[in-house]
Amino acid sequence: MSESAATSSSKPKILCLHGFAESAEIFKIRSRNIRTLVGDHAEMVYVDGPLDVGNLRFTADEFVKPAQNPFTNLAWWWWKTTGKRSELRGLGDTLAKLADVLNTQGPFDGILGFSQGAALAILLAEMLQGGGTTAHDLLRFPEPVDHPQVKFVILAGAFGVEPEEYQGIYDTKLDVRSLHMTGEYDTVIESSRSRKMMDVFVDPVVFEFRGGHFIPQTPECLRVVRGFLLPFIPDLESEQ
Repeated sequence: MSESAATSSSKPKILCLHGFAESAEIFKIRSRNIRTLVGDHAEMVYVDGPLDVGNLRFTADEFVKPAQNPFTNLAWWWWKTTGKRSELRGLGDTLAKLADVLNTQGPFDGILGFSQGAALAILLAEMLQGGGTTAHDLLRFPEPVDHPQVKFVILAGAFGVEPEEYQGIYDTKLDVRSLHMTGEYDTVIESSRSRKMMDVFVDPVVFEFRGGHFIPQTPECLRVVRGFLLPFIPDLESEQ
């Protein structure tokens, strides 16, 4: 980590990781309530995934007459199943990008992740706790990373990666403060998958809401997030 990067900001920094087929710009919109809450008291750094998964279409009409899409659909990995074997394609590119972000824009106090970004946040915390790798050396940064373990993670719609060879990663408990947001009616990532990830952390804080696969824009959500962040961003106290 360069001296200029370390001294460029005295504010707490939060690394923000978007979901599958989204982007940093879309995640800024999705997490606007948290951005408003944090305000100028911390720096939220939104990063684009390195993989372009295409301009996804959702209706027959859009296939016939595509509309202009101002956003890029990006991802951190692409799930590929061949016979009985599954793999996370592109994850190497993601680890290379994150290594650069951590070294040049860090240190980060925490991570905010949604869906695939939340799954990545857990892998990243495991790697930082392991000094740049994970249990059984399954994941490793392609270059040395000079970054301490983060102090906290906020995870919305999180899940664990499913290839069998990766399961050992989650055997190592994370001694990181964590807030887990899960929608009771989430049909994209079932709440049971998110709850399973809570067990990876030593002392998880859980916020379950009546809704689906999103970050709720409600006063109750803001109250929970504020209370969770206060130990890390004490200036939030003045905003109450």
